Amino acid sequence: MSLTFTALGEKLPAGSIEFVGNNQLKLNFTLLAADSTLTPDSSCVEGVVKLLQGLAELTNQINEDRATANPPQEPITFASQTLQGTPSQPEYKFEVKIKVNTANFIENLVDPTT
Repeated sequence: MSLTFTALGEKLPAGSIEFVGNNQLKLNFTLLAADSTLTPDSSCVEGVVKLLQGLAELTNQINEDRATANPPQEPITFASQTLQGTPSQPEYKFEVKIKVNTANFIENLVDPTT
């Protein structure tokens, strides 16, 4: 399994990621947030958290697949989710880490699954 939009789409609500043609992908925050009343002035928190949760789930799935491969592969570091805080004040913490290939360009990101 790789870090692809297809794989991410399997971790998100159906239809959240759609290929609309002409090299364009659409990320539907209305479906992510399960809120049919979203407008540009709506809070982006719910949709962004659902996207990050999907990335963390995909990373976990990739690492499970890599652990059971023959021979086993090292886990990747990409997206993670932690529930922290206290029972009365829980908080989600998300972390996304990605290596940069500085030999080419500072903005050249390295896919950890390749």
